[in-house]
Amino acid sequence: MSKKFQSTALLFLIGIGFGIFSVVSLKNAQSGDDVIQALLYMIPAVAAFVALFKLPSRETS
Repeated sequence: MSKKFQSTALLFLIGIGFGIFSVVSLKNAQSGDDVIQALLYMIPAVAAFVALFKLPSRETS
């Protein structure tokens, strides 16, 4: 498996995993602290998807 494909797959899995977990946590939030924690778990998901969108535009050397 090539490194490029492996990094892309890992970023995708991280984004999906943290995204699903944060949405489910947000849905089942009981207090304000739970909402903040769910939103904090959404940060790595957004960062992973931003990194995925930037991958094709990055120059390879």
